[in-house]
Parts: sequence; C-alpha cells; structure tokens
Amino acid sequence: MKYISYFVMAIASALLVILLSLSSCSPNSQSATSTNQHTELSKISTQTQNSNTTVKILNFKYMPDNLKIGTGETVQFVNQDEEPHTVTASDHSFDSKALDTQQTWTHTFTKSGSFPYLCSIHPYMKGTITVISKRKEK
Repeated sequence: MKYISYFVMAIASALLVILLSLSSCSPNSQSATSTNQHTELSKISTQTQNSNTTVKILNFKYMPDNLKIGTGETVQFVNQDEEPHTVTASDHSFDSKALDTQQTWTHTFTKSGSFPYLCSIHPYMKGTITVISKRKEK
C-alpha cells in the first residue's frame, strides 16, 4: 500500500508538470502583423518600404538602433531572435506587445520628434526613431 501512494504521487506530479508546460505553449492571441490603431490611412507614406524603414531584432539588439525617417513613414519591426521582444515607447505612445520569432509589427510616425523605445521584457535593449518633418510638395 505504501508503494501505491508513492506511485500515485509520482503520476500526479508528472501530470502537473505536463499541464504547466503545455499552458506556457498557448498560441499568442495577437496577430503576427499589427498596425497602430491611431494611424490615419491618408497619412501613410506611399513610398515603397526600403531597408531604412525596417528594424531587425536580433541578438538582443535593435538593428539599426537609431533610425531617421520622415513624418508619415512606417517602420516595420521584425523579431529574428528566438526569444520574445517588444517595441515599447519610453513615453508609452506605442507598444507592440510581445513579438515571437519571425513576427512583425509596424508603426506609422505622424509627428516629428525623437522617440526612444525599449524592450519591456529586456529593458537594456534600446533604440530611437527620429522623425523629421517632411515639406509639403506642391
């Protein structure tokens, strides 16, 4: 009888470990690509995105960590790390939530200024987007 109780405890412990590990593997309810809700479509730049408008997240770094763009331009952030990361403005004006491996998130910058950001999971990861006013074309 003594060994049966040990066996039952071992089975219960194994089931608990399996359930806990499975609960941490739940799929992310956030879509793989999201856009800032406050972005007005009329302000989005019609220019084709180039390498200057993509920030890669790799080796626990934003690359490039300093980027200059014009107002109305969209920056795409791509997580190429195996760990989740966020793109969170220091002033909380934007936040990507957690991005898993190969997930992307975009944000359109409609105001000029300097926008420092970090990864809320790994706060030593930092970057800055500098937005310069574009002149109106006639």
